[in-house]
Amino acid sequence: MKLLLAEDDPQVRVELRELLSEEGYTVVTAADGIEAFEKFRDDTDIELMLLDIRMPRCTGLQTLDAIRRIDSNEKRIYETIFITGNNDSEAVIAALKLGAFSFLFKPIVIEQLLAEIDDAKDRINQRRYRRFREDTLKAQVESTTNQITRLTDELRGGFAGAVELLARSAEYDVPGIDLHVVRIGDMAACLSARLGYNTLQQQQLRLAAMLHDVGKITGPRELYSANRQLTPEEFEQTKSHTVDGAAFLSHHDEPVFAMARVIAEQHHENYDGSGYPHGLSGDAIALDAAIVHAVDVYDNLRAQRPYRDPLPHYVALDNMVNGDEKSTPEHFHPKVLQALLSQHRDIEAIYERFRIPAVNHGNDSA
Repeated sequence: MKLLLAEDDPQVRVELRELLSEEGYTVVTAADGIEAFEKFRDDTDIELMLLDIRMPRCTGLQTLDAIRRIDSNEKRIYETIFITGNNDSEAVIAALKLGAFSFLFKPIVIEQLLAEIDDAKDRINQRRYRRFREDTLKAQVESTTNQITRLTDELRGGFAGAVELLARSAEYDVPGIDLHVVRIGDMAACLSARLGYNTLQQQQLRLAAMLHDVGKITGPRELYSANRQLTPEEFEQTKSHTVDGAAFLSHHDEPVFAMARVIAEQHHENYDGSGYPHGLSGDAIALDAAIVHAVDVYDNLRAQRPYRDPLPHYVALDNMVNGDEKSTPEHFHPKVLQALLSQHRDIEAIYERFRIPAVNHGNDSA
């Protein structure tokens, strides 16, 4: 594979080129965005770009935007990984709109760099295969029902199936969100992998995360299913689902239920201490719960609500990174928020896999 590395720091550029060359990649380098644009335009063998967001003459964002303009029909298959600083949130959101594959936050961790490149290679190969199928075979479009059936087969049977049924029963009579718990489980597992959880821990979190709202079974059902925005007084009533869920799950010590108990109680706690029910802050909040908190907010932003239309992927992320009328980035564990940005493509894919048609009925986020 041929890579284009655009980095204005000469030392970093040389070190990365040597490293990637040793890994078997053909590396073309550029010192600024204009040079990067010209080399990509003239060399059709380049499949992956590593672009520093902040470069002289032309930024990485401007470079990708210019490339997308000359390739408006998306005939060329390539991916882009941006290199950015941890505090460059506005640039990250802008890059999402341009279709960036992923991000590397400085200082660069070599293992993470190689892993991101491997993932990008897989994505490129998948796109090439899809292109081949589109060019040689008649497109086969599966129904939404068949997609959901296939993708949820893993959850059927035995303990996992029982957990799913219990989790979904909490929102059984709330039309339009019955796959919310499935999405939350998969999204939580996705972020946990990024954060270093092993395979067993990821699977446990996936199941436990699905139970985050189980306390709603005993709560004010008419409020959870209300087809309107709740009043402040009503919203206060719904907060009890956190402690109710923890109490419900305390009757069994099985590891998944023990993890789920903490998640149920803490998944509305904010990192800055402004959440509920206990006003916990920082590392007093379990990482499992912090993960579920972030993906729960993302999923609720994407979903239709009685008082607003569903939000697009990049708008939901923008609200989380830069704040909206309900939350600020300080509400989220910094490492979890960074993992969400790094894995945003996978998170979006999970939402789309289990997305169901919008309805004119919903509930407030509680």
